Amino acid sequence: MFVVVVAVPALLVVVLGYVVGHAVATQVCAALGVETQRPPEVAGWVTGLVLLAVVVRALVHRRRSRRAGHQK
Repeated sequence: MFVVVVAVPALLVVVLGYVVGHAVATQVCAALGVETQRPPEVAGWVTGLVLLAVVVRALVHRRRSRRAGHQK
């Protein structure tokens, strides 16, 4: 059950961030004339992991806000 509830959505967030980061890095490298495969891949993974961290933080903040609201 853990895999379906937590791991699959987390993986989808990382993949979405990877795709966006890789696309942007590829465009930037093309604009600068850089011919290498490494920077777009690294940028993609970093973007994916940062997006995952942002989503987790937002969910934790939302959960804490709801708990604080119920205590009033």
